[in-house]
Amino acid sequence: MTHPNKNVPELRFPEFSDEWEERKISDFLTESMIEGNKGNDAKKLTVKLWGKGVIPKKKVHKGSSNTQYYLRKKGQLMYGKLDFLNCAFGIVPPHLDGYESTIDSPAFDFINGDPRFVLERIMQKSFYKKYGEKANGSRKAKRINQKDFLEMLLYSPAIKEQQRIGDFFSKLDRQIELEEQKLALLEEQKKGYMQKIFSQELRFKDDNGENYPEWEENLFRDFTTTFSGGTPKSTNKSFYNGSIPFIRSGEIQGSKTELQINEDAISNSSAKLVNKGDLLYALYGATSGEVAISKITGAINQAILCIKTEESKSFLLYYLKYQKENIINTYIQGGQGNLSASIIKNLSIKMPIYKEQQKIGDFFSKLDHQIELQAQKINLFNQRKQGLLQKMFV
Repeated sequence: MTHPNKNVPELRFPEFSDEWEERKISDFLTESMIEGNKGNDAKKLTVKLWGKGVIPKKKVHKGSSNTQYYLRKKGQLMYGKLDFLNCAFGIVPPHLDGYESTIDSPAFDFINGDPRFVLERIMQKSFYKKYGEKANGSRKAKRINQKDFLEMLLYSPAIKEQQRIGDFFSKLDRQIELEEQKLALLEEQKKGYMQKIFSQELRFKDDNGENYPEWEENLFRDFTTTFSGGTPKSTNKSFYNGSIPFIRSGEIQGSKTELQINEDAISNSSAKLVNKGDLLYALYGATSGEVAISKITGAINQAILCIKTEESKSFLLYYLKYQKENIINTYIQGGQGNLSASIIKNLSIKMPIYKEQQKIGDFFSKLDHQIELQAQKINLFNQRKQGLLQKMFV
């Protein structure tokens, strides 16, 4: 947002008052085309989507000796031609100096302006969505070429104000990065505790400081009852005009659903009702192996297993989370196939007595709460940044 009839931002540092001027990207950047190695020898880098920067490219295959790569230098701005509309922009970090990319990820040297200011402006949706419509090619392979990119326009202040804005957002990003590191540390701590607790390397004591009894081995079928649901006919639209949340496998973590069904839908299908607090397990689909304690009362489809038990659901929740990778690798070969009620019911599990189960579940619940609070803090920082970006640029 700008002030009426003036090309100035809504929010700016008090020492600046001059109007911003419209400039071409070519006033700031010039393309770098230093030939490097062929594809079979190049140290490759790539530009991540959504402004996540420039990173080394994972070695999926060696590359072709017929493909020319170009040398990239630290501090250069890069973008992905195919993902311009997905905010694929970044600046080459010092540790990737000398890495290479093809012309599909062009690089540019700064000849004027503050790099951080320019990067923050082009990463705004009002820039890349507007100019992304100039992309050439088919619908599935649209490209923004270098010539079109350099002709794009943006409003810019004098260099001192650019630098002040660039420094401000660099510091804000550093603050966000530190909070993200705290979140990553909490998540790593949780993994470590899961490993130690479920392997019984780390044990809880009772209220008198004494050891709890040894864990006993059981099969899930020994202490649970389970059932799956079904899907009402999608061709019968009347089934989907009710108020009963219809929970699908991708929605077991949530507090609302995309679809709602009625009693007729349940009566005329295999859909089954579950209660808030029931343990839900995704048997197949993209979320196969995910588990959650339901936040809502609703109906489930055939891709979800409801697990009812008198044992601690919180303990079982974290145990199944801990075992997810092992279960997937054991029963879904090469990403093919599905889990089933039979597989889950026949899983072997070592279990403590109920009181120790509760302590374990409570411990991880508190840790998850810490993780959630930290994630919310990061989200607030990012929201603040987006608000400032809208007000501090023209």
